Amino acid sequence: MLHPLLELRATWALGFAVILASCTTLVEVDLPDATPQGVMEASVRLGEPPVVILTTTQGYFDPVDLSTLNDLFVADAEVTCTVDGVTVPLPALCTGDLPPEALEAAADFLGFDAEVLANAEFCVYTGFAAPETYGEVGKQYEIQAFWSDSVQSYDLTASASLRPLPALDSAWFDIPESSTNDSLGLIWTQFTDPVGFGDAYRWSSKRENLGEDFFYPLGSVFDDVFVDGLTFPFSNFRSPQPGVEETPGEEGFWKVGDTVVVRMEAIDYEVFEVLRDFENSLANQGNPFALPTSASTTVDGGLGWFAAYSGITDTVVCAP
Repeated sequence: MLHPLLELRATWALGFAVILASCTTLVEVDLPDATPQGVMEASVRLGEPPVVILTTTQGYFDPVDLSTLNDLFVADAEVTCTVDGVTVPLPALCTGDLPPEALEAAADFLGFDAEVLANAEFCVYTGFAAPETYGEVGKQYEIQAFWSDSVQSYDLTASASLRPLPALDSAWFDIPESSTNDSLGLIWTQFTDPVGFGDAYRWSSKRENLGEDFFYPLGSVFDDVFVDGLTFPFSNFRSPQPGVEETPGEEGFWKVGDTVVVRMEAIDYEVFEVLRDFENSLANQGNPFALPTSASTTVDGGLGWFAAYSGITDTVVCAP
């Protein structure tokens, strides 16, 4: 015979289980078919040609594999870049058209892994052969893209301006006093924001001694709502590189001996808002308690963004 207290607990547990079971209802959601949309991911950097990637959206529950990804990329669009009233066509550069020895150079230019490019039919549109499209401070750029398939036509337009260089004052490596490891630390960056609200920035870094590319961490974009007109220092953790196995205990930190290049970039405020929403969406994946994030865009006629990056770099040698 159970102790009275144990018997009471067992009765409560059984009753609670019955309540939960009676409240369980199978809900079937029939999502309507959505019209595909065109997606533009475009950028132009100081002294570099514009790079435009075009894709189309797919259903939320549609399967994703290598063949599906190949089908999403658009290889036959008409793309132009207009700079100060002069329109220049941007031809497609596809990995399938490149010899093997050119894939490595293409991977460095595009910021992709060479192995990924070798196994996928991937196309970008760029003004590599048109110096008049290269990024220059104070100029206004407009990207137009048009293509059609068996279902519909797509007509996308986006514009951006190359803003003045941000005032990057200094960058340095620091080991926190509370650290239990005397070789791991953070990177600090200090910059001065000009007077007047509406400035926005993006921060990235790379470790030159390990041959890494510049990588944007989550939370890479910020505006001047709290720092308008101020000289502002901030610290950053190191973001993991995709596909790179981390040493246990070193995740998020730079290490003594690293050579780190810090890059601060000024961007349009509208681009900041879109990239902020994009990063929030990535950070909230799988979190049932996170606020929902709707996709925002700077592209007329579709989704995505066109970002003009006016960047400046500083190099930090991590020493104790």
